Amino acid sequence: MELPRYRTVDDGPALAQRLLALTQARQPAACPVHVGLGDPVALSNNDAHITHTIARHLAEGTADELPPFNSVPHPALRVLTAASWDRVDAMTADFADMPADLTSSLWAQVADVCHHGVPLAPAERAAAAELLLRLGFPLKAGEILGLLDADIATHTFRPGMVRAELQTFMRLRPQARSALEGRALQAAADPALAPAVRLRLANYIVVLDGKRGAATPQFHQAVQLARRAVQDMPGTGMANHLAEHTLYRAIAFEPYLRGDREQTLEYLDLAARALDKARPAPGTLDHLSWRDHAFPMFETLSKTLLGYGQFTQALDSTARLIEINPHDHRTWAVRGHALAHTGDLSAAIHAWQQILPLGGHPVAAAAYFLGWAHDQLGDTDQARRYQRLSHSVDPTAVPAPAP
Repeated sequence: MELPRYRTVDDGPALAQRLLALTQARQPAACPVHVGLGDPVALSNNDAHITHTIARHLAEGTADELPPFNSVPHPALRVLTAASWDRVDAMTADFADMPADLTSSLWAQVADVCHHGVPLAPAERAAAAELLLRLGFPLKAGEILGLLDADIATHTFRPGMVRAELQTFMRLRPQARSALEGRALQAAADPALAPAVRLRLANYIVVLDGKRGAATPQFHQAVQLARRAVQDMPGTGMANHLAEHTLYRAIAFEPYLRGDREQTLEYLDLAARALDKARPAPGTLDHLSWRDHAFPMFETLSKTLLGYGQFTQALDSTARLIEINPHDHRTWAVRGHALAHTGDLSAAIHAWQQILPLGGHPVAAAAYFLGWAHDQLGDTDQARRYQRLSHSVDPTAVPAPAP
């Protein structure tokens, strides 16, 4: 069964229109973590738990205990969440200007740690910058890392801060993307850097170019540098398995871009096997890190299988997403698509309905597909109701649902 496409416009005027619609839609986001660092709730997803965990360790002075994390929430998450609460005052670009009634005691502790002039250890600096990026404050992250006036062409990446520095540079200077990519590639080839650092730098280029659909010479060079970095990693254990996993998941872009289905799925299978070898005990910090790597792995696999028309296999893959991250709207979005492709519209409707209690901007796409599914089943009243809901949350969809 062919599904319609759902796309939104991402320019400045469209974002302003989307935010205004959210303030009036009465679909408040359920999770308070990314606005004021409130405690996670029953419907909080992995990203929220990770953000809160980073903040807690930073406040407690134990940032050096944090394992490596993999994903970063959408840059506008705090602003979109605040809009869904009709709190325009929480859309500030200044970390210090967050309304007091929305901030938790943990927020105040983090503010003390990040106060200008306070000396931070490298692990604290990296954790603080990553937290600030997750909360949507790139300028404060740049200040913490000392990057506001840095020259990308001569900047030396610091081993424990590579991820934070790359993300901060990208947020602060998107117009300098090509210069940053060149510098990252140069550093990824530097044998003086630890293999784990070189792998992160190389994978950054592979994924960035892969998502743009560009198999450039730099892309191919980065693939080779990533392979070499994994070969150079010492020891065994979870860190090595996760490194192997990130390598295979990144370089799967190479066969995917040249249309080689078999090798794409082979690399993704190797990535999944490495991930399973790395799986630690539940309830630990390492397990939180593992889930953060596992979710994009099985989301990528599910979407790739859908794109290849392997709907039953895609459905099996989405079952892993439910296990790993049951309160993430992306889990149920791809699950709904897989079910609809197999022809089970009733089950697809049930999947997309799981997104509605999460609230906020994801309700728009979920309601769009709920409207489409009900229309396919001949329930025009329900179809119109969900189309109106989708349009009320985000009127910038292309094509826009009927009001």
